[in-house]
Order: sequence, then structure tokens, then C-alpha cells
Amino acid sequence: MNISEILGIWIIIAFLGVTLAAPLGPINLELIKNGLNTSLTRKAAWFSAFFLGVGAMTGDFIIALSALSIGGEVLETFFSNHWIKFLLFAINLIILSYLGLITLLKAPIDYPNSFSSNLQSGETLKQVKSTLLLKKYFTGLSIVVTSPWSYLWWTSAGTIILFSDFSLPDLFSRLVVVIMFISGVFFWVIAFSTTLTMIGKFPHPQFFSIITRGTALILLVFALIIFREMLITLGEILN
Repeated sequence: MNISEILGIWIIIAFLGVTLAAPLGPINLELIKNGLNTSLTRKAAWFSAFFLGVGAMTGDFIIALSALSIGGEVLETFFSNHWIKFLLFAINLIILSYLGLITLLKAPIDYPNSFSSNLQSGETLKQVKSTLLLKKYFTGLSIVVTSPWSYLWWTSAGTIILFSDFSLPDLFSRLVVVIMFISGVFFWVIAFSTTLTMIGKFPHPQFFSIITRGTALILLVFALIIFREMLITLGEILN
């Protein structure tokens, strides 16, 4: 296999990574909220969104490694356990509910005054990097690793998409393919964070507030869906 063939396969697999990362979900909602955060400078907002995305990408990588090392069927059986699903749903529900509620409560109502105040007191990257960036990283990581759907994707569609059309006789070759796949997720994180930063160069107070409140409400909708799944799982346990 020559270099051009390897690059062709890499592009195809990386594109699959983009298709996983691009759909609207809790991670992308958090990226939007952080990338358009008017209380930060544009550079600090970019790093905030970027670190959150890298945390989510790390979660995907950890789950992929688990699927490769212990096998997709073993992992699927383990996380199909009703008690484990219930626990993961409960933790995920708490995280998303907290993010949604805290965002909704902190979203500015007085658009002009709040926005002007944020611009005047915007935190720089140097002021936030020691605490906020690490917090954003673990927020992204926790959202992914506490979602049962993440495990089910990697143990079903994920392994089929990654391994069905390629000759991958050993763990190392599969790991290379997963890295190619994750590179697509990484590309999405950089591209989306940069796009949000570019949008942030042309601010409109009401636009930012509406986006912030909108992402918070959609996060709460996701939390309600998870709550429903948690109740269904609890019913399966009791029966």
C-alpha cells in the first residue's frame, strides 16, 4: 500500500469522524455556548471551546480503546447491564441538567448593559487558563464517558464502520485506524471552534443572549430524554 492509498483511507475514515462529531448534541451545544461567550476575550473563548472539544475527543478515544482491548461484544454486554445503564444515565442527567440550568440562570437579560460590561471586563486567556480550561476539558470528557449511547455506538456502528472494509489483523493496525478516525473529530473541534470565534468578531448583544439561552434549553431537552431513558431502565430493573 503506497502513501496515496494510505492518505485516501485516512481521509475517508477522518470524514467518518466528522460525521460523528458534527450532529447537534450536548458537546456541540457546549462548544457553541463557550465559543460565543462574551465574558471572555475571543482568544480565551476559542481555547475554552477547543479544550471542551478535546475532552470529548479523549472520551471517544478511551471508549474506542476499550472496545479494541476487551472486544466490542464484551463491552456491549457490560454496558447493557441495567444497573450500569441506570447509573450512567443518572450521572449524565446530573451533568446536562447542571450545565443547562446554570447557563439559563446566568444568561444576560439586559442585553446592551450586560454585553458592554462583559466587553469591558472580559477575561483574557492568561486569567482563565489555569482553571477554566481544565474544567472545560473534564466537562467534555465527562459528558462522553457517562453516556451509554457513546459505548453502544463504539461497540456496534463504530466497530462495523471502522473494521468491516479493512484488513486489520492485529490490535496495532486497529489502533492506527482509530487514530485516523479521531483525527476527523479533532478537525471538527478546531474548525467549529474557529468558526465560532470568527462569528464572535461581529457581536450582537441580543444574538449572543438568544444563542446562550437556546443552547441551555436544548441541553435541558437532552436531559429530559435521558431522564426518560433512565425511567425506562429503572422499569426494566424492577420487572
